[in-house]
Amino acid sequence: MGKNTQKRRHDAVVLGCGVLGLSIAHELTRKGLKVVVVGKDLPEDIHSTGFASPWAGANWHSFASNPKERRRDEITFKEFARLAKEIPELCERRPYRYYWKEKGKWQVPWYRDLVFGYRDLLPEEVPKPFSYGVTYEAYTLNTPLYLQHLARTLRQNGVTILRDRVSSLDEAYNLPSVGPVDLVINATGLGARALLGVEDPRVFPAKGQTILVEAPDVKTCYGVEDTHKVEGQRVYIIPRPGKANHVILGGCYLPNDWSTNVNKEVAKHILRDCYELCPALDGKGGKGSIGDIKIVARNVGLRPVREGGFRLEMEDRIIGQGKAEKEEDAIFPSARGKRGDGRKVAVLHAYGIGPAGYQSSLGVAKEAGELMDEWLKTRNKAKL
Repeated sequence: MGKNTQKRRHDAVVLGCGVLGLSIAHELTRKGLKVVVVGKDLPEDIHSTGFASPWAGANWHSFASNPKERRRDEITFKEFARLAKEIPELCERRPYRYYWKEKGKWQVPWYRDLVFGYRDLLPEEVPKPFSYGVTYEAYTLNTPLYLQHLARTLRQNGVTILRDRVSSLDEAYNLPSVGPVDLVINATGLGARALLGVEDPRVFPAKGQTILVEAPDVKTCYGVEDTHKVEGQRVYIIPRPGKANHVILGGCYLPNDWSTNVNKEVAKHILRDCYELCPALDGKGGKGSIGDIKIVARNVGLRPVREGGFRLEMEDRIIGQGKAEKEEDAIFPSARGKRGDGRKVAVLHAYGIGPAGYQSSLGVAKEAGELMDEWLKTRNKAKL
């Protein structure tokens, strides 16, 4: 990609082993780039709170608000259809049901004609105390297994995934274990707030808390659209694909809460609300009690949100190879990395997706690949 490309071991470094980093690595590899993925937490670290991806539900339930976001979600939806046919233990098509009491709480979604069998529920199909409901079919993922699937496929295609802690963007262009590259993908999530050379103050966490249970009789996704009486809490049920019969019960969305501790009161609300919504969680056809629910784990994850929305853009940079202009620049490189005479490089930022990571991931990866293509065209023209 740059000078002496034939002598280089890699074309690009992807910072971050979450679903976006791994998905973008797949897309760039498909386009013929030699990629290495670097992260403090690896895809196999499914119990780590260092990144959000292992803790997601995750179901395809788009809340895209503009054409670009809709395109990302639609691309991902269609790719999930292929995945569900090829590896059903990772991705499964299943019924969804959403209920609400207050008229007007639900607006007909943009994806009405994309999902399968969208319709309003008949009054007799809506359980009390709700008054309205809709149903359709879409996809759910087994997120820990899906992450490991992405990683395994990358490794089978010759991509190295390294555990390393990178404190500045400049470092990533010449890691000792990787060698020089001209392109870095910044998929660091919450790490973009502290990564030197980025230090985006608009990045913040939104704490999520769920309960993982074993419930063989629950095969439908459920959600309540009414505002919860406790601020920041929502009610949803997401069955995961796979033989373990695991179901995610949620949840909450607490902006700027950095705590990874389980909140007992939140957990009580989750269990009670979800059992009222779906008594079959007790494994006894709804004839047991809340105490019969088989709890596997209580989970906490920090969603990487960004004020102003997800950042997906290419940025040209110059990294210094000469003497730093100031002592401070040598210790803490500037946001643009301009230190003396240096070489032109680029960073593709892809962070701040919030709770939409999985349902947008493959569309984001495709768009990232398109941005990379445009950058390469511009770069090659400049050399002529």
